Order: sequence, then C-alpha cells, then structure tokens
Amino acid sequence: MWREALTALNARYPHPAWGPAHCARVYSLALELAEREGWRADGDALFAAACLHDLGAFAPHRLEGADHAQRAADLTPAWLADAAYPGDPSAVQAVIRGHMYSADPGHAPEAIVFHDADTLDFMGAVGVARVLAIVGLDDWTPDLPSALALLQRFARELPGALISNAARDLGLLRTSETRSFIAALADSTRGLAVL
Repeated sequence: MWREALTALNARYPHPAWGPAHCARVYSLALELAEREGWRADGDALFAAACLHDLGAFAPHRLEGADHAQRAADLTPAWLADAAYPGDPSAVQAVIRGHMYSADPGHAPEAIVFHDADTLDFMGAVGVARVLAIVGLDDWTPDLPSALALLQRFARELPGALISNAARDLGLLRTSETRSFIAALADSTRGLAVL
C-alpha cells in the first residue's frame, strides 16, 4: 500500500527529465547495480528514494536557493509517514541526500547504487533524450547548443563520478553512446555550426 501511495505522490509531478519515468529507471538500475556488485541493498529504501528524490525541485516544495536533494530529504519523513512506510526514514533520507553525481553518497550500499543509477541516467541514449527533452524548459538548456555543451560536459565528467565497478562498466558504454550521438549530429550540422 505504501508503494502505491508514493507512486501516486510522484505521479503528481510529471516532467520530461525528472518525472516518474526517470524515477522508475533509477530504481530499476539501482537494484541491478546492487545485484551485479553482489551487495545486499534495501529495496524498500531504494523505491522510496526513487519516488521522492527530485520532489524538492518542484513547486510547492522547492525553496529558492535550497539544494533540491536536501529539500526532498527534509520533507521525506512527512511523506513517508503519510504513506505508512514501514522502514527507517533516515535511510531513505541518506540515499536522497547523496543522489546527485556531484554528491558524496557515503558508504551505504543503497546510497552508492542509487547515486550511480541517477548519474547513469544522465548518460548514453537515455541521457541524451532527457537533456534534449528539456531544451527551452530549463535554465541548464535554454537552447540546443547549450544542451549539446551539457552533453559534452557530462561525457567528460560523469564517468569519474561513478563509484561501483558495475556502474563504471555501464558508464563506458553510455559515454560511447553519447559521443556517437554528438559525432553523428556534428556530421549533419557542419560540425554543430548549424543547429
């Protein structure tokens, strides 16, 4: 029952890059990474974190100048109580606080695989699709050239943010996908000059 409640809460915030589909992918990939690493990870904490981790970026929860991960973590105990979550809210909060590629997730297996899964969702074909989906909608990507610059930066920087060996392996493949897309686009646009 609590999973349905958190899924319904998450569904109230559709977004082309940070909405329910992103959350479902991150949850699934976090479980896969834990399995590949041979780590026992709390699937309930991962599911709850997947539903809640980006909600601090959306109105009415967003606070100007506040980190969205910290904001979501701060609101998590109330959301979990409303959903009758049976686990420890602090475990979910820790996963949420460490989810961004630039964050230190600490040493808990759940936090590491979630951090890596969220980072991997910025990479490869899915990362390209997410970034292009927000062109003109987000200050990261006001136009296509800025979106491509962001993709190029992600291809350079995100592989180094991955922690688990399983994520690093997937990161190689996804980085190659991103670079192949950018190269193909460059071939069709005179070196990205006519976007």
